[in-house]
Amino acid sequence: MFACKSNQVPEDVLGKQKMILIMADLHVIDGYMATVLYTDTIRKNSKNLYATIFKTHNVSSEQYERSLRYYSMTPAVLDSMYNGVQAILDEKEHKLNRSDIKKSSRIRTQK
Repeated sequence: MFACKSNQVPEDVLGKQKMILIMADLHVIDGYMATVLYTDTIRKNSKNLYATIFKTHNVSSEQYERSLRYYSMTPAVLDSMYNGVQAILDEKEHKLNRSDIKKSSRIRTQK
């Protein structure tokens, strides 16, 4: 009985799947931020971008941070969650690449 209870995620911690979706969105923002020249304006806008992600997922940054700390206490669980994040990012990249291929094919056909 005690073992079952210890495997339960506390109420104030986000579920794994929701965390994976948020983490993937945050990594997209991080990737974008890595491609732009970092200025004070960009730094301010980045806070807005992160806030938008939390608002979209209907969570607070504090709840996300608390959940990340919880999952970080079990590295194997966090690692499996990052595998899920990687799968989402790979799928997004694949869709973007397909879109670019279709777009370039249409441009060549129009010429």
